[in-house]
Amino acid sequence: MTRIPFSRRLTLGARIGVAALLPLAAAGTWTGAHAAAPRVPSDPGVTGNAILFGQSVPQSGSAAQYGQSTAGIQAYFDAVNAHGGVKGHKLQLKMYDDQYLPAIARQNTVKLVDQDHVFATVGMNGSAAIKADLTVLEPAGVPLISPHSGATYLQSPFAKTVYLSWPAYKSEGQALATYAMKSLRAKKMGVIYQNDDYGKSLRSGVIAAGVSPAADISYDLSQDDFSAQAEQMKSKGVDTVFVLASPGKAVSFLNAMANINYHPRKLMSQASALPTFYSSSPKEFPGSYIASFIPPLLANSSNAQVKAFLSDMSTYQPGKPASIFAAWGYMDAQIAVAGLRRIGGGITRSAYMTALDGLKNLPTIGGSISYSSTDHHGLRSTSIVKAGPSAFQPVNG
Repeated sequence: MTRIPFSRRLTLGARIGVAALLPLAAAGTWTGAHAAAPRVPSDPGVTGNAILFGQSVPQSGSAAQYGQSTAGIQAYFDAVNAHGGVKGHKLQLKMYDDQYLPAIARQNTVKLVDQDHVFATVGMNGSAAIKADLTVLEPAGVPLISPHSGATYLQSPFAKTVYLSWPAYKSEGQALATYAMKSLRAKKMGVIYQNDDYGKSLRSGVIAAGVSPAADISYDLSQDDFSAQAEQMKSKGVDTVFVLASPGKAVSFLNAMANINYHPRKLMSQASALPTFYSSSPKEFPGSYIASFIPPLLANSSNAQVKAFLSDMSTYQPGKPASIFAAWGYMDAQIAVAGLRRIGGGITRSAYMTALDGLKNLPTIGGSISYSSTDHHGLRSTSIVKAGPSAFQPVNG
């Protein structure tokens, strides 16, 4: 079946309508007083009272905690809906579990686009999974809002349907390395990194900052035993290790170091370090340094964004953890909703992207977001936090 573009369908429809009405007008049986109100154009996922977003994210498997972002999106959507929604529309979210596996992520995305007919996607997770998602989203012209990755392939070339929020992993790696050299006075540094877009992008930033690793070790996702890599770091006399790994692999490496009584300083990506590490790696995780664009989510925080997040999670998602991963989702939703609110006229994907392109200095829990028609980079800086005895803490320097 040949698909007729939406804009052409509107044009054809208008011509057919006029042709049908002309004879009636000539016969005196139709007048403007009885004409139907003009229909406001809309796209898939938009009904008279709702707008549907989609998400594929791990809810099971080694990175299941990333799936807590869904509760953050839903909390913000619920808060907006409680105050009337956006332009008379309530916000809805359809989510599928991809287990952090690119093949399943792509299948989910096909369902979201072809079966559920979502208006846009939000908070898709994982560098490899997002790359698979985009093979579906880009040809269909479906916007992707705030993907959970700072991989290099997302930074360039420019993609008009992709609106980034996370800082580039390369800049995150640079921030970690700069902190290690200037604030920690690290002398002999080692790198262990995941052999994919995620790990390679972070490592490129560490190297760009001027680090010459005494040990430079990659690993594949199939690996579970890291004792040899821990021994290698120790034998090289490494005093500071950059752990650029997915969560399950990171905790395995931390425990491998603990097993040989090896305790270097550790620096990690925000996507590597989970609060559950306090229990799964109690000897090695406390004291680690972590790059983070989300501020510490402390109950006594003076940060207005943190206060709003904690309040909305408590009100609209009671019982769900108000975690850093939920905060990722909350930021995703803040961006998604801000774009909707700027639309003038019909709620179409084209109008939505034009509205997003006009966002300037949007305050979010992760920082200020600005886009243009040629720049969708989002956040451009990151901070360093420390894994204190029981919670993440801000650091100076």
